[in-house]
Amino acid sequence: MRNTDTTSTSGTNLFALGQDRLNWLQARQQVLAGNIANADTPDYKPKDVSPFEAALGQFDITPVATQPGHFGVSTSDTSVREVDSESSLDGNQVSLDQQMEQVADVNDQQHLAVNIYGKYMSMFQTVLGK
Repeated sequence: MRNTDTTSTSGTNLFALGQDRLNWLQARQQVLAGNIANADTPDYKPKDVSPFEAALGQFDITPVATQPGHFGVSTSDTSVREVDSESSLDGNQVSLDQQMEQVADVNDQQHLAVNIYGKYMSMFQTVLGK
């Protein structure tokens, strides 16, 4: 991950924020794939990455609510951590159902991020008259 300032004088750099989000989703997808690959490994404990919102403080971003319904911005941090869950008889703690559900969620989030990026680019093209 890059450690750059995602704000500019005109507001939030949505391209950098989108890239950070997609990088975080890619890292999470790799960690989840590793969990699934080790579903039969004795004493294996599943891992996950820290939540995307957890890195908000590392970039000195202060969310500003210009309207009561507005949300703040966030950045990414891909610190991998072990996740507690129930163990099977061989000590493996991977639940394939839970892992596959998380993989599907990451896939949905990737589609959403790409669609938002496409809409953002379309707005730029409209403004530029192209």
